[in-house]
Amino acid sequence: MSSKKLKMLPVEYLWDGLVLSDDLFNYAGKVMLLPKGETVTKAKLNKLMGFYGENKNVMVYEDTYLEIMMDAHTPQDVRQRATEQNAGYTRLHQNLGNLFQRTDYEGWLSNERMKPLIKEVASKLDHFDPATILSCINFPRPMDEGLQRHSLNVAFLNGMQAEWLHLPKEEVHTLVLAGLLHDIGKTMIPEEILNAPRRLTQEEMEIMRMHPVYSDELLKDKFDDSVRQAARHHHEKLSGMGYPDGIAGDEIELCARITAISDIYDAMVSARSYKQAKLPLNVFDMFYTEEFEGLDRSLVIQFLKNMRENYTDKQVVMSDGRRGKILYIPLNDADHPIIEQGDDIRQTDEEWYCKEILSVF
Repeated sequence: MSSKKLKMLPVEYLWDGLVLSDDLFNYAGKVMLLPKGETVTKAKLNKLMGFYGENKNVMVYEDTYLEIMMDAHTPQDVRQRATEQNAGYTRLHQNLGNLFQRTDYEGWLSNERMKPLIKEVASKLDHFDPATILSCINFPRPMDEGLQRHSLNVAFLNGMQAEWLHLPKEEVHTLVLAGLLHDIGKTMIPEEILNAPRRLTQEEMEIMRMHPVYSDELLKDKFDDSVRQAARHHHEKLSGMGYPDGIAGDEIELCARITAISDIYDAMVSARSYKQAKLPLNVFDMFYTEEFEGLDRSLVIQFLKNMRENYTDKQVVMSDGRRGKILYIPLNDADHPIIEQGDDIRQTDEEWYCKEILSVF
């Protein structure tokens, strides 16, 4: 048998008409079930499902696994789940969730208890293509999955921005920690407001706007000023029109300015009960046209420059159902990238557009 690595694949991920790029084996990887070049048919699928039962697995070579997972036939949530598991995001999300569900803040809210999470997030930044991590972040969740997911996403985005700015490793770790804890004050907001399946009333919004103050209070005497400033001031604006303190300009520390960008980006690519998730390309356009007033423009441009670089050459599913590749993302019109699809190279428009940026394993 070949020395190439085999990966487990649920039978349900195969489809009628799939042409195998390599041999397909039984769950133990010992018996070849279908040879390279074979076309999977409904009859063969029924036979496999009948033999194994639902949700059973076969083994395929790694290249075949990637081809199947990246194909438009594979449901987006299936691809997402595989990406998150491969990147170790799933375990990080669970670990942070376990902490956030504890109410004994004195027991876990400390630098020492957070260090393993900080190191693990930082190690992912070192070992994975940023586009892989962004695939985990960008999944259009049907509803908010909880504070821990948003906090983990902001930690990753903060760490990326810190590295793009060539900050020292210690400051990268500080920004990761700030991301993990920037919204910890939301644990003090009543659940019926935090998870309301609608837009908040003005009164509820005033209560929600207290979360940066609660974050600051929870972090007091436990973390350095940069982390506390990011938690308290990531909703402040350079114009002075933000909250909770209405500070402006240089009064807003770098850590808070970076966290503000990360916080907005994750909020925009996430679905809520009252809004659909946006594609990253749409969000880039919103940042460029300054729809989010009061951000540090130099940091925004740096963020967009690196985001565009990380999405260039990535695979997308187009509105016609076919796959394409991003060749170029205009800075001033990110919503309309130039796509290569077979022999055709052209800019997207209102009728032919990107529906999904495919996960990167």
